[in-house]
Amino acid sequence: MTATDFKLELREIKENMKGLTLQLVTKNGYRPYFNLKEFGNAILNEESKGNDFRINQVWTICGTVSVKSIKSLAELIKTETVTGIQFESFWNPKTQEEYIKSFGALD
Repeated sequence: MTATDFKLELREIKENMKGLTLQLVTKNGYRPYFNLKEFGNAILNEESKGNDFRINQVWTICGTVSVKSIKSLAELIKTETVTGIQFESFWNPKTQEEYIKSFGALD
């Protein structure tokens, strides 16, 4: 999802995310965040690069769960004991020209 949508939807569940480990996967690796402020700053940094976001997995006391939307994440938080969430930042071309440039054809 776009960075704007991602941030708007996360605001809806931010209280439920307090105390969880929030891991952000980027093209350079991954890093855990233990508070919302640092995680928010990392999101803003990735947004400045034009990246989009997705949920990769959610860690619960019963194991790892795959979740594809913030709405599904919110439901899971209500029904399971969640200990951490892994998000991913990725570059997603917005136009056909950006896509073609990603192959170095139009440099």
